[in-house]
Amino acid sequence: MKGLFVTGTDTGVGKTFFSCCLIKFLKDSGIDVLGFKPVETGCSPVCEDAKKLSKASGVYLEPVYSLKKPLAPSVASELEGLNIDVERLVDRCRELLSRSPVVIEGAGGIMVPITWNFTFLNLAASLSLPVVVVALNKLGVINHTLLTVNACLNAGLEVKGVVLNSFQKFDESFGTNLYSLRKLLKVPVVPFFSCKDVKSVVKELELLEIFLQ
Repeated sequence: MKGLFVTGTDTGVGKTFFSCCLIKFLKDSGIDVLGFKPVETGCSPVCEDAKKLSKASGVYLEPVYSLKKPLAPSVASELEGLNIDVERLVDRCRELLSRSPVVIEGAGGIMVPITWNFTFLNLAASLSLPVVVVALNKLGVINHTLLTVNACLNAGLEVKGVVLNSFQKFDESFGTNLYSLRKLLKVPVVPFFSCKDVKSVVKELELLEIFLQ
């Protein structure tokens, strides 16, 4: 199965933006890739991330679970009286991966619970997909990124690298976070300012090979 799992250090760190840039680059490179967000919350009424991913790939894919409350899926589903079927979720992802390369995007961070017994880390592990971690270049990113990367590695996942989203300077840590993360991590860490940088990200993290193998 050809695919990539895009996770983040937190919510609002730029996962969807990076995923859309990546999908557009792959499409322009002749790779017919899909973008898929299997679970999305805060869909009231539109699932904005799924809509953006679909626009980038040219094919609309409805999330398996669309929840109204902007909360962790385990919480939102409980409040809405909905039972999330993990097997159905994994099967849908596998079905898409069996017929096309897919960029699958999680919601929030890697340890966000989809159900009380199943996180996005469990989903990525169930699919045996390599992972890219998107992190926002601001104070706190060192701790959040190390925790996320280590959680993935400890689960036996291949972490292709960290995309340090640096579209805006938030605080004084902006100029040192890239250096610090590269010193502390054994996986590649690349800066990402806009879609024009996606080509260099793909090259440094060797992402093209995933979709060509």
